Amino acid sequence: MIDTRGDPAIRRIAVTLDAFDFSIGALDQAARLASRMGAQLEGIFVEDLDLLQLAELPFLREVRRSSRSVEAMNPLRMEQEFRVLARRAERLLGEQAERHHVSWSFRIWRGSIDTELLAAVMEVDVLALSRLGSVLARGHAARPGHSVIAVLYGDGEPAARALETAAAMAAAQQARLNILLPGGGETDTADLRQAVASRLGEQAADAQFIPMPDASLPSLLEALAGTDSAALILQRDHELLRTPTLRNCLNSLNCPLLVVR
Repeated sequence: MIDTRGDPAIRRIAVTLDAFDFSIGALDQAARLASRMGAQLEGIFVEDLDLLQLAELPFLREVRRSSRSVEAMNPLRMEQEFRVLARRAERLLGEQAERHHVSWSFRIWRGSIDTELLAAVMEVDVLALSRLGSVLARGHAARPGHSVIAVLYGDGEPAARALETAAAMAAAQQARLNILLPGGGETDTADLRQAVASRLGEQAADAQFIPMPDASLPSLLEALAGTDSAALILQRDHELLRTPTLRNCLNSLNCPLLVVR
């Protein structure tokens, strides 16, 4: 069984905090992983530049929750709301870090989610992502009580690192490990299973292997359906993280996405 407790290669674990609908589940998973790995937890409050630019368009309107009135979008007011939400996000981050006994930091990042986010913040070793920009495109909320850690496995060392991170999380949370195996046929799937077994050892016997026809987003969602996953682990260079698939991927998943460098 792999034991990556205190792995010196994992020193920084970051979690994105969306201004309007960030995931407590993603924050909790990142804090748990930081505690197990002896890593620092970093919160990155995301100010979506695309949304701010939309607010400048004169024909757009917003419905205010407090008064239920329809008003023109106000960029200055949105900036003020960002400041309030950032303070709330920082407070919640501190509470989770204290709960799991990890050191932490907080910063604000502004840019385009679709084209700049991963490149700007992926100097960390693990990045926990959830729905971003969800004020415009909201998905289904995740349900509490998850007991499965899923990992999308493939060839190469980055995929192996994602597998090892997922195995460590599953062991720490006493959760089932689901290993998703995209391939073109039985031979490809068998080769991937053998590679997993050689890396996980005895832990592979308790894992559930789920074959996929390919590594596309529809195939991924079908494989995850009904599994009640607490998190999905993915390697940094996977095609699902490329523009413009990233936002679609995040808004389609019912669990946080942890990206391993």
